[in-house]
Amino acid sequence: MSGNPERAAPQFDVSRLRILEIGSGYFKKQYPAQTTLLWTATKRSEDFPDIDGFSTPDRVLQELRAAAEGRYDVVIANTVRYSPWHPRYWARAPFNTPRHPWASLTRQFGVEVLRWAKVPVPLVAIDMDDSFGIGTDSVFLLDRAKVFFKRELPVDKWQVLYGTIHPHLPTLRYRNSDKWRARMDKLQPISLPQFKYDERWRDAAFPEKTHDIFFSGSVKGNSTVRSAGVPELERLRALGYRIDQPTERLPYEAFLERMSHSWLAWSPEGMGWDCYRHYEAAIVQAVPVINHPTILRHAPMLGGVHAVYYDVEPGGLERAVVAALADKDRLLSMAKAARDNAFTHHVLKAYCDHILRAALAPERDGAAAVI
Repeated sequence: MSGNPERAAPQFDVSRLRILEIGSGYFKKQYPAQTTLLWTATKRSEDFPDIDGFSTPDRVLQELRAAAEGRYDVVIANTVRYSPWHPRYWARAPFNTPRHPWASLTRQFGVEVLRWAKVPVPLVAIDMDDSFGIGTDSVFLLDRAKVFFKRELPVDKWQVLYGTIHPHLPTLRYRNSDKWRARMDKLQPISLPQFKYDERWRDAAFPEKTHDIFFSGSVKGNSTVRSAGVPELERLRALGYRIDQPTERLPYEAFLERMSHSWLAWSPEGMGWDCYRHYEAAIVQAVPVINHPTILRHAPMLGGVHAVYYDVEPGGLERAVVAALADKDRLLSMAKAARDNAFTHHVLKAYCDHILRAALAPERDGAAAVI
């Protein structure tokens, strides 16, 4: 297989691609045999236990040489939150991986190597952070990468520069710059991929509904959207609506099962607007109730089709829930459509394949044609 970026992708089986993944672990989890995962984080994740090494500069260069020899078709680079020189990395990592002293001090530099090293195959950058912004040390990826996927991509893409690249909102000088407009064109939205669910939910029968609305999530220390919505849940309870709000932390499968028995699942934004619960609710056929989006979305769940969206101002959640529960036939149709949307676009395989297709898509007006 060739890593030629000019190759058209639609007819190509992306599941056969050979992938060098720096950070994350999503591709390693979906395509373990074809993926080499070099880990960047200070801690090993229980969700992504199978790594092939750490993203030390020497190891990244070794794998880039392998790519030049035809052993990889695409490089996936996940951004790091801070500068690789930040003490958060070298002060903590040695305690997490004491048996790998060199890696503990240098693995955060793996992505930085891509700033100057030759990358002989298509490079895709991914930022799955909760923040709207792009860090100063990740801007070079807007030049080096074919596509830059960002989970919390503001509806005005220019706002990714606020407080990092620019001290305020980018001015007309930035917005009229050909260089910066080309960089903004590379930014594309991506959603949080679901990878823990049981496949039985894909074609499960419509669950019996014993409650009207479900909510399980942290409130204290989280977004003000959540703390503002809790009193409205209480008002709904006082009006006679059946609220399922477990106070204990549920095992994951029990959480999904319990949520499936409510018509609606309140899914307010947390640290970022995009949230696993949006898609978890859809998977188990509970219609998600979400505050209006603040970001550009990939394959969005549409209001009135897959989800219920509400105004965050006082009374907005209550009004939206009362209106939605007045038409159970419509909710049944929405729940099934939401499940189809989640399985088509927001499970792990869909996430990986969408990104891989973008990596191999032909160039269009200076940017990759995302399909």
